[in-house]
Amino acid sequence: LIELLIAMTIFAVMAASMFIAFDSIQKSRENGNAAAARLRSYQYLFNRMGQDVQQMVPRPIRDEYGYEVGALVAGTDGNIEFTRIGWTGSSFSRVQRSSLQRVQYYLEDGKLMRAYWHNLDRDPAAQPRRAVMLRGVSALKFRFIYSLQSDALEPNPSEEWPPPALISASTSSTGPSLKPIDQHVALPRAVEVVMTTGDLGEIT
Repeated sequence: LIELLIAMTIFAVMAASMFIAFDSIQKSRENGNAAAARLRSYQYLFNRMGQDVQQMVPRPIRDEYGYEVGALVAGTDGNIEFTRIGWTGSSFSRVQRSSLQRVQYYLEDGKLMRAYWHNLDRDPAAQPRRAVMLRGVSALKFRFIYSLQSDALEPNPSEEWPPPALISASTSSTGPSLKPIDQHVALPRAVEVVMTTGDLGEIT
């Protein structure tokens, strides 16, 4: 009986050790899979946003009220909207549409969202298609680098677009307009994206 108790005790200790080791391996695997999935989310976001920004074109639009909206509009609240080219359609689709697309990035309840419209010039009933690009984002802002005609070699930064230095003092009912001398500055030379996430902190 004593030998049986000793054997059962040894077996119980070994079983408990094996369970702890297996549980630790399982948790490490789950954490690794979650980290890999999160990294894929970051990579997808950066690739998608990079493609959108690189294919930006100076094509303004008309909103649902008929007012002209610039090719690129961005505020200090992390909201950016612009027109891009390269929106390819399926060769099997019978619907003909433009290769230009109006896209928007913004924050909503800790989620970085991407929206796009099927038509550039919107009708009152136009609704965008929206998708969650990344969760756990607490802050988003953009920085635009541009050059004036008078100092083309000297870059100028701005956290909104159009930059306040380029907006004419007399704005019409259709919205802000660029100063005549600087109307060639339709788009920035570079766009810097800064976002704050819960797991990686600030990313630029």
